[in-house]
Amino acid sequence: MDNLYDDKYHLHLGYYQDDCDYESIAFKRKSEDIWDIFFDFKAYGIKNNTPENELTLNSYGTRIFSIRNKEIDYDSGVYQFKQWLSINKIILIVG
Repeated sequence: MDNLYDDKYHLHLGYYQDDCDYESIAFKRKSEDIWDIFFDFKAYGIKNNTPENELTLNSYGTRIFSIRNKEIDYDSGVYQFKQWLSINKIILIVG
């Protein structure tokens, strides 16, 4: 684990609707109230469109976005992950 993160604080964020099964993981930075969300593109066979120099952690994937807050809850984290999946055309949100 990168020294940037406190390994005591992490949260799994999943999208399990419409026959989909995608999961990301959020890690809390040690020095600031920011949670970085990582997605393992390779594990899902999805092309990684993030900038080449974006932070990648072995076994966890590439940082896809960050949430500025001391704490995050599962529902708000999943909502933002779902939005990211939709914006990146990994899922289709209808209605």
